[in-house]
Amino acid sequence: MRRKPYTAIGLKRKACVRCSRRASSQWQICADGCVYRPVCEDCDLQLNRLVLEWAGFPDVEEKMAAYEASR
Repeated sequence: MRRKPYTAIGLKRKACVRCSRRASSQWQICADGCVYRPVCEDCDLQLNRLVLEWAGFPDVEEKMAAYEASR
């Protein structure tokens, strides 16, 4: 169980927890014990969209476009 964030180099060596592609980001979930989980770019984008929609943000498309452009 990973309690400290991955380094940039270490993260690229990990597989996405969801689809097994190369990880590019990491997430923590309180209900999962705050363990750092590696995620690939595609899964990270899907997860961000899911959370924005769940939270009821009215400008999901704008936020996602800006996030995708920043990557």
